[in-house]
Amino acid sequence: MKFALFILASWAEQDASHQSRIYGEAVEQIQYAEELGFDSVWIAEHHSSRYGIFPTLMPILTYIAGQTKTIRLGAGVSVLPFYNPIFLAEEAAMLDVLSNGRLDFGVGRGSADYEYGNFKIDFESRDTRFREVLDIILGLWTTGDFTYHGEYYQVDGLTIAPKPLQKPHPPVHMAVSRTAASIDVAVERDMPVLTSFFTPQKDTLDLIDLYVERCAATGKQSRLADMPFFRFLHLSDDPKKAVETPRDALTWVRDLSTYRRTLTQGDEINVDLDHWKTIRPEEPPSYEFDLENNVYFCTPEDCVGRIKNLKANHNIDYFGAAFSFGSLKHADAMASMKLFADQVMPQFK
Repeated sequence: MKFALFILASWAEQDASHQSRIYGEAVEQIQYAEELGFDSVWIAEHHSSRYGIFPTLMPILTYIAGQTKTIRLGAGVSVLPFYNPIFLAEEAAMLDVLSNGRLDFGVGRGSADYEYGNFKIDFESRDTRFREVLDIILGLWTTGDFTYHGEYYQVDGLTIAPKPLQKPHPPVHMAVSRTAASIDVAVERDMPVLTSFFTPQKDTLDLIDLYVERCAATGKQSRLADMPFFRFLHLSDDPKKAVETPRDALTWVRDLSTYRRTLTQGDEINVDLDHWKTIRPEEPPSYEFDLENNVYFCTPEDCVGRIKNLKANHNIDYFGAAFSFGSLKHADAMASMKLFADQVMPQFK
């Protein structure tokens, strides 16, 4: 099996002075993951957000490329409708060259209404914009004097430099959250899909099984081995600590996420979550529900059993973990990573 690290870079404190510390801890976790033998790191893009404070991925991944040597660098994901396709194609190609061909290019449409509102981009245009930006990026990566005329974007006889080091181009992964239609697009384009650790596990596994079925039905080769299955994860040899240490951190993430889904513009930076919890229209899943169904907060032995179940019943060969989230302490995340590398990963290598 392969193993991935997922980095959110959550900003749980109100004081902005913590942001540089959060960036530094994220980089330290990635360097440690490489040392421990993880195959890849994936980083999330969010805007005007405390859930994660990486607003664009190519610059931070380029910085990480300079701090590492072997770990693959995953954009998880770049929200294509927010970018000029020429600029993003150039930036991603430069990262691939500087990293010696380590880029995994995850792309998506985004699902946050308020991010589209802040960029003054029509939310209903996201499907067409996504398709056009992706077509242009792939065209610029593989074709000289490339021309494209779409509804929103036009390119006339353009050749970019540099070209990506990986041929024909870096692997492109398509984000899929809940809809079968997105699965069909990924299968049609021969792209592995990226699923979210925030989607309930059963729903995610159903999407993965559907992807495999659609590949078989259309004669496409399944790319399941290239698709990390992500979960929130915290390990401890003490079962009680495994459950209790991340409780406040995950609760903060859940509370903030219910608020984010109500926004159509603005931001989540100054929200009073304590007040929001008294007026929110729906309750998030309980912590106990998440423990049972979604997150992997357990002992290393239990974690091995759960991953073996994923492998046996759903052919999962690529597992990814978000060790750091919300207000979880850096030291606790690092200790959990060490347990995972020492006691879980060797059972599958």
